[in-house]
Amino acid sequence: MPVSLCFPDKEKSCFACCPPIRPAGYEHIQYKNIIQRTLRENSRGFNKKDRSIAPITGFNCWGLGYIDKDYKLMGCLLHPSQNRGVDLRYRIDYGDKCRRETCQEEKWFSSLGDIEQRFWLHLADGLESFAYSSRKINPLFMMIGWGTYLLSLIAAKETGKSFTGESFFRSYPFFTTEFMPKGNAYLLNRIVEKKGVRILTKKSFRAEFEEFSGLVSGLVKNESDNIEEAPFVHTLDIDPVFTDFLRLSALITRSGIENTVILKRIVDEEIESFNKSI
Repeated sequence: MPVSLCFPDKEKSCFACCPPIRPAGYEHIQYKNIIQRTLRENSRGFNKKDRSIAPITGFNCWGLGYIDKDYKLMGCLLHPSQNRGVDLRYRIDYGDKCRRETCQEEKWFSSLGDIEQRFWLHLADGLESFAYSSRKINPLFMMIGWGTYLLSLIAAKETGKSFTGESFFRSYPFFTTEFMPKGNAYLLNRIVEKKGVRILTKKSFRAEFEEFSGLVSGLVKNESDNIEEAPFVHTLDIDPVFTDFLRLSALITRSGIENTVILKRIVDEEIESFNKSI
């Protein structure tokens, strides 16, 4: 059966999205001792019979607590799975948002097959919930950012193998890059389509790719029409992986569809030339 990214096993859970709004770059693990105490207090003080509305304030949701007797798993105390099917999330002002939204990592992970999911979850072996919920510490979250196309290819190539986070990055040194996965996935996907997954095991490829990404990002930035009234690129009817590259690597937030098609042609031509050079 498919595995949940939020609750991968009985040793850890991810609570990074609770509460659903925090400053950019916020990390629970920086405040571990304080949050542990808060979660225990939330769990001990939670009354399932109470139906009153109590909006949350600050960065701490009073509905987040420990959901196991060993204090390992964090989760929503208001969730129907914790209340015999009754959804109590209406009691906080983020209730609709909590019910409606799922993090991008969960969406990508859920689209992988069962074997693929279990392959990638090994990267998080040994992590407890705070480290598992950290995008800086948990290598699984970083890898998911490269998208399901690449994850599926690697899992298929490594069928029958089991990597820890450390052993995986030794075998695939490219992924030690600090470049943003989501902003570079389009480039990498097109390269891997031509060169295969093995290119990612080449020690020199990381530096080669980083230089190429910087050059092509600057090139399309200079070619962009830069019209303030143009649509936001993420709203265009074009490959969203490509528009992520425009937004996050080339820093192009607005562009007309015709100009965007031209930019994509330029990028594809540059990728073709790069593939011939490596």
